[in-house]
Amino acid sequence: MGVSSEPDPHRAGAAAASRALTGPDPRLLVVFCSIRLDPHAVLAGIKEVAAGIPLIGCSSGAELGLEGPGTGQVAVAAFGGSGFTVRTSAATGTRTAPREGGIEVARSAFAGMDGANQLMLLLTDGLAEDQDDIIGGVYEMLGAGVALVGGGAGTALLADGATADTFHLYDGEVLTDAVVGAAITSDGPFGVAMRHGFREVGEPMVVTRSRKGRIYTLDDRPALRAYLDRLGAPEEAYHDRKAFVAFSRLRPLCVLGRATEEVRFITEHADFDDGSLVCVGDVPEGGVVWPLESDADSTIAVVDRAWPAAVEALGGRPPLGFLAFDCGIRQDLLSQTPTGDRVAEEVDRMIRQVGELPFTGFYTWGEIARTRGVNGLHHQSLVVLAIG
Repeated sequence: MGVSSEPDPHRAGAAAASRALTGPDPRLLVVFCSIRLDPHAVLAGIKEVAAGIPLIGCSSGAELGLEGPGTGQVAVAAFGGSGFTVRTSAATGTRTAPREGGIEVARSAFAGMDGANQLMLLLTDGLAEDQDDIIGGVYEMLGAGVALVGGGAGTALLADGATADTFHLYDGEVLTDAVVGAAITSDGPFGVAMRHGFREVGEPMVVTRSRKGRIYTLDDRPALRAYLDRLGAPEEAYHDRKAFVAFSRLRPLCVLGRATEEVRFITEHADFDDGSLVCVGDVPEGGVVWPLESDADSTIAVVDRAWPAAVEALGGRPPLGFLAFDCGIRQDLLSQTPTGDRVAEEVDRMIRQVGELPFTGFYTWGEIARTRGVNGLHHQSLVVLAIG
């Protein structure tokens, strides 16, 4: 893994790639590039020292690594060695045709590839409203036998208050409105773990009426009121949108499956007239959800649960390195605690977990972790990939 904080994007790309290329026979580069840098120049710098190596990457609002949390960085992870094969792919237009994008990026992902262990690494678009449909398209092509891991490209606010557009890197191209993937087979195992750090409040609630991410009723009551009542919301959250957003953004819903749980971020688009809630990602009618709450301590503590779970999934084989996909809202929560900014404290926990092993990652706009079930889209969660 290599990281550079060089202000010149070309030099940053070249330096990060050079630091990552320490092992023999590199087969794949994964790049997390600050939204604040020119991706074309970064990519040119990487290609200057790593020509011919397949590459996927995306924009990030903030990066993770052994140097701690950072903004304005380029982070590069290099994969390779004996028994390791890769095929990269990309699709555009996922904001308007997300399922088709997922199908395209996975259509021939593992064709002709051998290997005891298979993993699809996906970098979706954090600005796409239907990331779960992208994953649904991937599932249609690959089925349940291939583990998925990754995250949504991150962004940041510009000086004028607008949100910068996300971007993806694919071999020698810079793409927008895209998803990129790497189909990986390896003689060694992959360990995928997701943990969210939230506490369940009360009993589970039945989704008695919903359509995609809009929930109309919970337990046959207007969803907005049922949700706010359960969590003891202040009176102004029932009718004032700013108060509602301040309350709900740190109190998501957990969608419960037979053997899975997926955290769903609640957006600002609640309807105070019909009493509906809107989540990022599908919330099936007839399913079960659990309101959640957390604090800074539980947010940080999840690191010490996610990392051992990813290592345990390697089945006793020692890890060689790690990628982390950490939600940007977790970063926001930790940066504004009553005792000050605690983002570095979370990353210090990660560094203690990895020891001397390579590690990098970024703060995402949506996290992907699926080892069972159909979907695997999460929010406000930490996903860890251990490479064995």
